[in-house]
Amino acid sequence: MKRRDLLAGLAGIPFAAGLGATAAAQDAYPNRLVKILVPFGPGGSTDIISRLVGKQLETVTGKPFVIENKPGATGMIGTTQVKNAPADGYTLLLGSTSTLAANPSLYKQMTYDPSDFTTVAVNGSIGNFMLVKPDAPYKTVKEFVAYAKSRKEPLFSGYGNASSRVPSALFEVTTGVKFEEVAYRDAVASIQDLHAGRVDCVFPDQVVGESYVRSGYVRALAVTSRERSALFPDVEAIAETYPDYAIIAYSCFSVRKETPDDIKRKLNRLIMDAIYEPSVMERVRQLGFNPVPREWGIDQCDAFVVREREDWTKYIKLAKIEPQ
Repeated sequence: MKRRDLLAGLAGIPFAAGLGATAAAQDAYPNRLVKILVPFGPGGSTDIISRLVGKQLETVTGKPFVIENKPGATGMIGTTQVKNAPADGYTLLLGSTSTLAANPSLYKQMTYDPSDFTTVAVNGSIGNFMLVKPDAPYKTVKEFVAYAKSRKEPLFSGYGNASSRVPSALFEVTTGVKFEEVAYRDAVASIQDLHAGRVDCVFPDQVVGESYVRSGYVRALAVTSRERSALFPDVEAIAETYPDYAIIAYSCFSVRKETPDDIKRKLNRLIMDAIYEPSVMERVRQLGFNPVPREWGIDQCDAFVVREREDWTKYIKLAKIEPQ
């Protein structure tokens, strides 16, 4: 063999070995702790879903999946932390309507771009509540609108994140009522102030609001989805009175787009199977989520999130919310 040929052959050995090591590492994924970063506080829908799925993933893989809550700036702090983490599949983002659909149209100074991420699994979609005080004089959406329009002063609407702010603003535009917006650190704080009478309505997701509604702490006047919730069949949909009004939220698992494709595909199967594990699925449905098909791959999950971002861009424009 010529010396030149021998050297060329030897030069390829480390490269081939490196490829083999990389492939082996991906095949073994996960081989250590995986962090699921939730960019909101505990108790919300994103947090609850992350814990349900994380526990099942631990059972299946034998590796720890640790939930880390990083609230603040309507989810931007935690989401940015995932953007800056290594693209190795060991830091997952619990994405949501606020972080991946609404924020880009609400804020001029973004610390991330939704295109920084690939969505590997969608947990499902859910409508929001329109909550009012238990002793409020109105019992229907029609009565609420009539009451609001009869007043000289606007009513107060509270919100804890983008996915609860936009339904409120869209309700204003659709019905012609006027709200004064009140911002809170999270949805729970807005519900507490609703109960105390400091605001007149809030639009949290159903997961956050469910226990407060069932306990009588607040009252569900309506839901924002086009159809009534299976969990609250006696609560009307706003669309029954205003057919042009319908808005839903979702949650998903995302990773940095540079994450190796093999790991993305493995996460897709692990998470979608975890969601459809019978005990997890039962709880997901109890929370009011409508799951997407189990067979959805990465392309379908990512396309869903892109479509939702396009829809929410339209909602925000219709609601006449100016970026801050």
